[in-house]
Amino acid sequence: MSKLVVVLEGGPGVGKTSVARLLRARLEEMGVKTCVVSDGVRLFAPILAKIFGLWFRAPREVVEYMLLGWQVARFVECLSSDVIVMDYGPEAPLGYMEADGVRYPPQLEGLAKALLSGLKVIVALLEPPATYSVDDVRWEPPEVANRYRRALSFKALSLVSRVGAKALVVPEKDRVEERVEVLLREILHELG
Repeated sequence: MSKLVVVLEGGPGVGKTSVARLLRARLEEMGVKTCVVSDGVRLFAPILAKIFGLWFRAPREVVEYMLLGWQVARFVECLSSDVIVMDYGPEAPLGYMEADGVRYPPQLEGLAKALLSGLKVIVALLEPPATYSVDDVRWEPPEVANRYRRALSFKALSLVSRVGAKALVVPEKDRVEERVEVLLREILHELG
């Protein structure tokens, strides 16, 4: 079985974390060794909140560099799996920084290609839900969330040409299980 990376992409509140968890459970039920690279926000938010009062008040580059480091380390841990599901791709922190006008070293543009080259990759753009709500992790008002969604989608789609990935748009559905079924069909097809 060849290794497959599924990059779930979309802005805040599109359901990436829910899809990643359920997708992993379904694949593992089928005997496919699956690892999830979470976005790390839920992990780092309490730490950043202790320092900055609210996690999202931390400087954008601090947040994104922490998340980028987390993603790379977790991705390496997942390399023994058949399927790696990424809740945000390695280019997402750069997309957030670009959307906020934060400069970063241009060498970071090559990180996604360095991580994903030689692997089968599906970039799954999750369409946003009709509703969006703020919670402990999603702090952005809808207009800011939409700005991030556009930047993240652009960065994710750039992976298609840079690493020879397959693009897949996953439409909004009434239930997360329906979205997972769309992805499962494509994943099983790619795995052969």
